[in-house]
Amino acid sequence: MFYKIVPRGDGLVDVLLTPGEPVPFWGLDGRVHIRIRVLAVRGIDPMDPQWGGDLEAHVREHYAAWLEAAEEVEA
Repeated sequence: MFYKIVPRGDGLVDVLLTPGEPVPFWGLDGRVHIRIRVLAVRGIDPMDPQWGGDLEAHVREHYAAWLEAAEEVEA
């Protein structure tokens, strides 16, 4: 269960989630690369009362619900 809360500069944040395991693969350059699935919930107000004053704790406690609300992003 990994996540990162990224400020956007407009007072809102994006919550990035990386469920699953990293997948190594050989690139065309002959080196090993790592593919990681990245999901995002964008435009979250970190001060919204529904987070109980602690957005990070809410993400940790309700990780599965955050995954359901997220969209896959191209990384």
